[in-house]
Amino acid sequence: MNSCKICKNSSGNTVHIAREMMFGFRDQFEYLECAQCGCVQLLNVPQNMARYYPESYYSFEKHGWAKTLLRHRWSAYAYGRFSFPGAIVSRVFFPNRAMMSVKRLGPALEARILDVGCGSGRLLLDLQYLGFKHLTGVDPFLERELTYPGGLTIHKKQLDRLTGHYDLIMLHHSYEHMDNPASVMRTLGGLLSPNGTVIVRIPVASSYGWEHFGINWVNLDAPRHLFLHTQQSIELLAKEAGLALNQVVHEGDDGVFWASEAYASDIPLSDPRFPYNSLRKRLFGWRGLCDYRKRAEELNREAQADLVCIYLGQANQAKIRP
Repeated sequence: MNSCKICKNSSGNTVHIAREMMFGFRDQFEYLECAQCGCVQLLNVPQNMARYYPESYYSFEKHGWAKTLLRHRWSAYAYGRFSFPGAIVSRVFFPNRAMMSVKRLGPALEARILDVGCGSGRLLLDLQYLGFKHLTGVDPFLERELTYPGGLTIHKKQLDRLTGHYDLIMLHHSYEHMDNPASVMRTLGGLLSPNGTVIVRIPVASSYGWEHFGINWVNLDAPRHLFLHTQQSIELLAKEAGLALNQVVHEGDDGVFWASEAYASDIPLSDPRFPYNSLRKRLFGWRGLCDYRKRAEELNREAQADLVCIYLGQANQAKIRP
């Protein structure tokens, strides 16, 4: 029988068949759901994984000056600064949860910050816009190393090739894409400064999304998401790496409902019929969208949302404030 790669359990596990639906390939993949720690994990990683990360994949998207400026204003608003354009984008689309996760910690502008799996480094550029000075990114899937004005560098290399220590290490929806989460967690522990914090923002299987929608859950995202963790599986990995889970913030949004319902109706993200994937659709469907948002807020309050922000620190570090 297949055993869980996190807790090694081999009893009572379930295998599910999921499809690739972001680009509409509909290729089928087997996922194991562990009966003990609850982690849902891809059994066989495709040899040609690049097929599922084309140039149009969102994290590789390059923004022009106008979109970059709008992103900066959106980020500034999320960080507590006044920005009318940022407020509009947050309201029509969704809040900048990544920037909110940093604001919650309130790091100094001199903090050493590392973004892991950062793509083209858009979040780091937003942090630079806000005044942060010591910023580094790493993503092994880049075409080449990127260097921006002001000293910001995005390295094309594996995480374990980095040296030094960082006060804040961020993994914004990148950890679920990594094929050896235990090794990655140990590397994070080695790179983290004694009083530093690791932010891990991921979709979780211990949620309404997976329990209600199953293989049509939009954030299963086969086969790009290799591991859909639970709080229990993250705590196991963190403990083995000398880290401790300090806080979990639920930050689910309305997409879990309408996007998962579209997948269940065999409508992929790339299909013109896909709901709410444009400004026009969101404006004209505002009433229905508000209902979905209310339901998402309820799941966040009930700690059942499918997207979470996890804060980890060294095992002997005091917990951060709630």
